[in-house]
Amino acid sequence: MIPRMAPEFLVPISAAVLFALWIMCRKPKKFPPGPRRWPIFGYVPIIFAQRAKDITSYLHKKYGRVVGLHVLNIPVVFISGLDEVREALLRDDFSGRPEYINISIFGGKSSGIILTSGDIWKLQRRFVLQHLRQLGLGKNTLEGIVQEEIRAMMIGIEEMSGGCENGYLYPVDFKALLGAVSINVLWHIVMGKRFDYRDPKFIQLMEAAKSIFNQNSQQIFFYNLFPFLAKLLPSSFGFQEFESSVHCLHDAIEGEMDSHKEVIDYDHPQDFMDIYLCEIEKQKDSLDRIFNVTQLKEVCAELFMAGTDTTTNNLSFAILNMILYPRAQRKAQQEIDEVIGRDRLPSLSDRDRLPYVEAIIQEVLRLSSVAPTAFPHSVVTSEKHVTFRGYHIPKGSVLIIDFYGVHHDPEIWKCPDMFIPERFLRKNGGDILNEAIYPFSGGKRGCPGETFARNNIFLILTSILQRYSLEVPEGQPLPSSDPIGNTVLFPKPFTVKVQRRF
Repeated sequence: MIPRMAPEFLVPISAAVLFALWIMCRKPKKFPPGPRRWPIFGYVPIIFAQRAKDITSYLHKKYGRVVGLHVLNIPVVFISGLDEVREALLRDDFSGRPEYINISIFGGKSSGIILTSGDIWKLQRRFVLQHLRQLGLGKNTLEGIVQEEIRAMMIGIEEMSGGCENGYLYPVDFKALLGAVSINVLWHIVMGKRFDYRDPKFIQLMEAAKSIFNQNSQQIFFYNLFPFLAKLLPSSFGFQEFESSVHCLHDAIEGEMDSHKEVIDYDHPQDFMDIYLCEIEKQKDSLDRIFNVTQLKEVCAELFMAGTDTTTNNLSFAILNMILYPRAQRKAQQEIDEVIGRDRLPSLSDRDRLPYVEAIIQEVLRLSSVAPTAFPHSVVTSEKHVTFRGYHIPKGSVLIIDFYGVHHDPEIWKCPDMFIPERFLRKNGGDILNEAIYPFSGGKRGCPGETFARNNIFLILTSILQRYSLEVPEGQPLPSSDPIGNTVLFPKPFTVKVQRRF
């Protein structure tokens, strides 16, 4: 039998419950406008949103360019609009990383570059950039290596398509080929080796990286806030697939590390992994041990995933748009023929004389918006809050910076959802528009490999257009231009009919 509560206790208990609910629903003073904060969960729809770009678009259309809400007890601020985004990226107090994701994908203390903040982030970023640049990252000295990988890619295209002997009969799926070029150039610097695009290990690693990127922000959020759920409900929220992919990447990098340790010459390091291992040995007696094997594994994982992400997906979108817009393809090929001809591979020195090819690349970067939002930032301050655009944003707030909205803003771009490379030609104000796209983020948290990625995209796309005409395979419908993915966007699977240009 349930005991009855005395009437004199009902009023104060009810009042206490209502007061607690009011506290949980209350927003901080001068917090940005946004949806209602519900008890415990905060703004419920964001927990179940499937695509980051859709929820940001909805919020900004309804509430403005700076939107505030809560997820559980965490304040989250969405920032859109060119001026707002530009300011947010340049502010030091907006350059932190949220605590809820501040752990290594391998578990334990935060490590690497992407997930860390403060002195660890600064030291790791400085060291990694310095030595990768010394090894050629972002420099023209890597051009010969890129061209060798492009030649290997061409062999792969010939094999997949059946080649001239078979009239290029078979449609080509470019995804693995493009991924191999991007990764191999980077891996030459990092590991001193390359992959064959047919290597089952390489294919497995590409799928693992893709799986990690496919995890939406809600899955990652729950994974980090409630790690025990991954053990209790491994098949829920994609936990099992996520952990399997992480372990695959972990095992591959650890295997390379073991191989390097067996043959390393500490006086003459050959690649980035050797250099980092030398630094670990040099600082082995240091108390803080900022340079350690966990940091090295995380940095290598970040580099691998970056190589399979931005460059490969942007090139895939470029190929897709070339078959969807054959006029643009022919115009680019005419420019390539006039400037380079057919007797040699394109060079970075040709870029300034290929303005239309560059305009195509810029338009692909804008329209595809492979990274629709920046990786989450957070507010770093010794005060209770900072001020942004007249609003108070609490210390530790998560910041979601909306690039997709800027790239598709009708106030900046005429017909923003259409593929129009001409908008980036100088006579149409291209120099101004170039400052309104953020395909590699920006500010202090900008992608350190942006120049490297842009160089690869130019050389690979120009080489493909120089050698082949690209079409929709006969009997197949036009592929969709609508992207899939959540925190990272990529095209739906499609194939291409290639034909050698003679």
